Amino acid sequence: MTAAPHLLALCGSMKPAPGDQRPSACRSILRAATGLVSSVFPHIEMLDIREAALPPFQGLAPGDHPDPRVMDCHARIRAASGLILSVPAYWGGVGGAFKSFVETGSGPAYNTAAASPFTGLPAVGLIVGADRASAEAAAAQLPVILGALGAGLASPLVVVDDPAAPGAAAAAVQRLVGAVAGLARDLVATDEVRG
Repeated sequence: MTAAPHLLALCGSMKPAPGDQRPSACRSILRAATGLVSSVFPHIEMLDIREAALPPFQGLAPGDHPDPRVMDCHARIRAASGLILSVPAYWGGVGGAFKSFVETGSGPAYNTAAASPFTGLPAVGLIVGADRASAEAAAAQLPVILGALGAGLASPLVVVDDPAAPGAAAAAVQRLVGAVAGLARDLVATDEVRG
């Protein structure tokens, strides 16, 4: 008997800074959307890079890393059936903390035979921009990053230029709920066909 398909919701934001009480839009939108979907698809696990506190990328394969948190994150990604990504965009592209997390958890790509933990995973994603140009650039970059990792988008990205604009966060939650629900439905259907 195989385990039910489950989604891993990956929050790529390091905000807020210690002592700052303002919420991260990436985290707030992700939690609101997954909270709504979990009432009908309860198999959603959260992996927050802020809480994971991985060291910056050092060019090591996860299995060679002295920090056990690296292999823990690697194993959690590999065990997922699909991904929900919430990625901030600053200064013209994907936030650096998210990119470092992906590189640390996957290791260097020197050996193309070594698969990343993301290999074969379908994903839905949210881009939260600091500005329109950064959000648009990140929306172009994220599919390339996922492709290099062996993963792919199951639906168009949800992109928010300014989450503080009236109605922007609520609209993003609604669009992300639709994308997550569609991914969950597809995973359950695939699992039933295999079963």
